[in-house]
Amino acid sequence: MTTPSFDLVDVIRTIQKQKRFIIVITVAAMVVGGLFYAVKKKKYKADATFFVNNPLYGDRNTLFRSTETRYVDYFGGDDDLDKITALGNADTVKDRIIRRCDFDKIYKFGDMNNDTAHAMYMSTFAKNFNLKRSEYKDITVSYIAYDPKTAAGVANMAEDVLEETFRQYYTSMKEGMVASIHSKVVQLDSTIKVLTDTLAAMRDKYGIYSIISPARQNVISGDMKGGGKGYGMAVEEIQNIESVKDQLVSDRAHYISVINEFSAAANSSMTYLKVISRATPPTSPTGASLKMIVLVAGCLGLFFSIMYVLMIAYYRKLNAVIR
Repeated sequence: MTTPSFDLVDVIRTIQKQKRFIIVITVAAMVVGGLFYAVKKKKYKADATFFVNNPLYGDRNTLFRSTETRYVDYFGGDDDLDKITALGNADTVKDRIIRRCDFDKIYKFGDMNNDTAHAMYMSTFAKNFNLKRSEYKDITVSYIAYDPKTAAGVANMAEDVLEETFRQYYTSMKEGMVASIHSKVVQLDSTIKVLTDTLAAMRDKYGIYSIISPARQNVISGDMKGGGKGYGMAVEEIQNIESVKDQLVSDRAHYISVINEFSAAANSSMTYLKVISRATPPTSPTGASLKMIVLVAGCLGLFFSIMYVLMIAYYRKLNAVIR
């Protein structure tokens, strides 16, 4: 038994004979595509774009430079952009965003503190959130939601939380340094008070009121009056204690100056992200347009209807040969 031939001529003839069927299926597919677009719930996408500032520009060594002039770029480098990307994918940042945006009121999966509901909120956010960096070193955060205001609100909140988290990474270390140095200043205050009381008692006892500290090199010691047994030892002891106290007083003043510098560098008025465009509620839905969906549905209907009529025609010819 020979296999029946089904060449290009047969294909064209079959399509010509069944063109009415093919047209009907194609039109029906286009109508279904249009109905699908009309019935499908629309989603909206909002974008917010920002630059990353160089954290070193707000550092203490840059703000209070005194010995050298070193150029520091305003814009952050690739390492800073990588840190923002890492923070955008961190669960702690995502959790802060969904809580501030009240996802429990938007999606209504249940109590935010419930583990199952919280996992659903996190999954929904991760599915609709996107963070993208471009070759121009700007970063765009976007969010897709059924409500335009929700999409814009989440995108803007993500931008705010990223700035807050990125800034806190640097300011928290500076604030820790401030607390550490401040505790040292408290210790110095206590030690200086003890040394002051000791010096005052010794000066009153021996009547020595001249400045005799070797640490004060720019001060000329005055004439010292007095004498008697123990007077020389008292002068030496006062001189030793005074030198230690003067050094501690100098250290305390330096520590307070450093505290002020770190406090200025950790001030919240300095932002670490520069907003280029805030997200606004979109006016048109995201995804394929009506024309695109109808066109794709029509192409699919045309393709499958042609394949259907060709397969039917071939099997009929094959059955005729077998019989």
